Amino acid sequence: MTLNEHKKELLSAYEDAQKIAFAPFIFQATAAAKETGLLDALGQSDTGLNIEELAKKSGLTLYAVKILTDILLTAKVIKKENQKYSLSLVGQCLIYDRMTEVNFDFTHHVNYKALSHTKEALKTGRPCGLQEFDPSWSTIYPHLKDLPKEVQKAWFAFDHFHSDSADQAAIDLLKNREIRYFLDIGGNTGRFIHKALLNWTKARACLVDLPQQISLMRANTELKAFQDRIDDYPIDWLNDEASLHIDTDIDLIWMSQFLDCFSHSQAVSILKRVRLLSRKYACPIAILEPIVDKQRNAAATLSVASCSLYFSCLANGNSKFFSSDELKSIIDEAGLIIDSVHEPLGVGHSLYLCR
Repeated sequence: MTLNEHKKELLSAYEDAQKIAFAPFIFQATAAAKETGLLDALGQSDTGLNIEELAKKSGLTLYAVKILTDILLTAKVIKKENQKYSLSLVGQCLIYDRMTEVNFDFTHHVNYKALSHTKEALKTGRPCGLQEFDPSWSTIYPHLKDLPKEVQKAWFAFDHFHSDSADQAAIDLLKNREIRYFLDIGGNTGRFIHKALLNWTKARACLVDLPQQISLMRANTELKAFQDRIDDYPIDWLNDEASLHIDTDIDLIWMSQFLDCFSHSQAVSILKRVRLLSRKYACPIAILEPIVDKQRNAAATLSVASCSLYFSCLANGNSKFFSSDELKSIIDEAGLIIDSVHEPLGVGHSLYLCR
């Protein structure tokens, strides 16, 4: 490496380091530009807008617009030519790309304040960020219905976006199996059940989840026409004595983004209990997860890896999105055999069919 190449590499590293140091400033400036309509105004302009025009369209003062444009220009969210500003490709992603939108809102509304408790959460193994919502909560999932509306909207938009396309891809993959009755373990509001029953027209489903989530499923208007095809089984998997007792023949046990809500040992314990039912009815266990090291590109890998702090600070304090080795270890320890792995499905999920 020449001296000039070394200097260039060093300057690039120095710039990246400053982006990390000032990441909260850049993020909050971008959030303000989104919420005041400044970015939308730039997106709707074919010729660009000057400071005065941006102030008028956003309702901000000239001072405020200058603050935001200075930051967003250096962050490459916008660009400037002949005293007029326009969106860069990064800025276009921020307002037009659905995945970026749901990721941004998930960070902004659900996680931002909670992440200030990262060190405490990692040291104690408790979701210390929950105190930003209610200090009495020990996990987030029984209280999803109690979150502020804006937070709820961002949480479910994130969850649904990242699971919807993968769910449908998995349903298509399983289309040649005769499925008359299936369990959806950790099915939350019944979104997968809705898709599955639309595709598997002769099937019945059973939602296995916390009582609070079953209530949300029963209140889901999308499922109104399917209620007579859906059973439910309330369970708290954190109770080591909790087990499944199903008398109906089962053709499939489904788990989508469920095991990542538990620690390694908890996930093993759950799978061991589910394995008993799988072997009783000789039915496969389908595990759908976003795997950190199996993403389509570096941006997706960054997204999945970063989101593990949500589990640390808000969800439970002790789980994460898995690497392929971690999930295989859990499956092996539970005494299951992996028959096949299908990836990538949807945005970036992997489907493990086990027995």
